[in-house]
Order: sequence, then structure tokens, then C-alpha cells
Amino acid sequence: MELRQLRYFVAVCEAGSVAGAAKALHIAQPALSRQMMALEEEFGAQLLVRLPRGVALTRAGEALQAQARLMLAGSESLRAQVALAANGKAGSLRIGVMPGYSWLPGLGQAIAALSRASPDTDVLVEPGLSAWQLDAIRRHELDAGVVAWRSPLDIEIEGMKIYEDPMVLAMPAAVAHSVGRIRALKDLAGQKFILFPRAGSPSHYDALVRIFRAAGIAPGRPAASAADLPTIVGLVSAGLGCAIVPASYTQHSPAGIVFKQIDGIDLKVDLELVWRKDQRDPLLSRFLQMFPPGIFISRKRANSLK
Repeated sequence: MELRQLRYFVAVCEAGSVAGAAKALHIAQPALSRQMMALEEEFGAQLLVRLPRGVALTRAGEALQAQARLMLAGSESLRAQVALAANGKAGSLRIGVMPGYSWLPGLGQAIAALSRASPDTDVLVEPGLSAWQLDAIRRHELDAGVVAWRSPLDIEIEGMKIYEDPMVLAMPAAVAHSVGRIRALKDLAGQKFILFPRAGSPSHYDALVRIFRAAGIAPGRPAASAADLPTIVGLVSAGLGCAIVPASYTQHSPAGIVFKQIDGIDLKVDLELVWRKDQRDPLLSRFLQMFPPGIFISRKRANSLK
């Protein structure tokens, strides 16, 4: 049984005759009659009673007519949904985001713009560290992600820079009160620092170690370590030690922390929206078009800490 046969059958029902349906469908009457007989053979039941002028439905024919209309309506709906998906106007988009950065203006604007332009789409945002996101994108478990510290040698992934976040000093309020005025990182020699495991981002970890050594500070054994920035900031708030964190965390941090922009911290977090280089997903392409151009830089916030 084919959808085409069901369309023919419904046309016969609506016309009340094979001849009338053949005329409406622009096909030969004998060919349409053969299609009706094929349907009756398929179901093993008589569907039509042939009358001198037209046809009448049997009980089986009435049952088929009701279900055929539902199936044809469903097929048209399916066709429409497939067309929307093929044009990037329907479906689900899975986006990863670095913990603590779901507030990025560009991300929210793009999701809102996509929702307005394509109401049949939805966006699922999943928090995750950069390494996890990049692996998930390669495995097709995420469509795109907002990551930091991506290797420029990664040929499978491409992206665009969407935010630049300078790094600043975060210290427990009690420590800030005890050490007094601080102008440079070297003034913190002897203080405990909170780091993250090197495996989380080797390049960023090595850059931190480099600036510590340039300031005459031996990182040694960290006061504590955590895999993500929100946890690191929480540990600073708990008084476990100081940390070098993105300036944007001055707006999203617990109490008990003092932030300072000081000499010797020449690092920044470059956040990128990334995706598979070989992607051909029309929905993702549409989302990328919605993303505001340019870089949102938090330098104003950093300057306010001086």
C-alpha cells in the first residue's frame, strides 16, 4: 500500500465515482480502477460497491476512508516539518556553555532571535568545560559550544571569538585587609593560591605558572584546586586562598571576595563560539547568522577595579 493509492481512494470517495475521480486526478479511468482493486486485494476486503452510476462504500471502505484521511493529513504535516527542518526552521539545537558564562549577551540575543524567526525550533543549553564540549562536538552530541583556551592547531573545529575577559586577582576579604595596598602580583609572594588541574587546560595552566614565576612566586602546592571557575571563586570566598579569575566574575560572585586589577597579570580569557568545521546543519547555520557580530569585551569592568 502506498500513500498515492490512499489519495486515489479518498478522491474516489469524494467524487462518488471512479470516473469523476479519474477526471479530477488527471489519470486514465482504467488505471484508477486497477489501483482500487489492488487496494482491495491488499486489505482482503471489498471497499467499494460498484453501482450503475458511481460507487458506494462498504463498512470496510468507510473504515479505510476515515483512517486514510488521518494518514494523508499526517503525511502532509510530516512533509511540512521536514521542509522546515531542511531550511533550518525547525528542530533542536544543542549548545554547550562554559560554567558561569550563560549570561553572555550575544548568546542570549542569538537564541531569542532564532526563537522569533523560527518558532518551531528550541535550544538546549548544557554547561560544560571546554575539553568536554569539544569532545561532544566531535561526537555530534553537541551542535556548538562556548569554550575557552582552544588549541589553534585543532583542524576539526572552527569558531568565532565572541567575548574577551581580562584576568584579575580575587582574594579573600580578610587577606585583602591584612596585606594592605597591592600594586603587582609580586606583592603576593607567600600567599596561597587556588589553581585548577593542568589537564583541564594545559595552555592556560602553563600561562598562569609563567606569570607566577615572572612575579617571583613559586606556585608549589596549591591551597586547593577545582576544575571550574565558579568553584574556584567559591573557594576564594571561603578563605582558602587567592586566585586569578576572569574580570566578569566581579559581577557574579559570592560575598567575601575582593577583586583587584594589578600589574603582572597579562592574561585574558578568549571565549569562542565553536562548531565542527565540516558541519552542514541548516539550523546551526541559521543560528550563527543570528549571532551578533563583534566582540563583547569586559575591559570596562576590569578598569573599574583599578
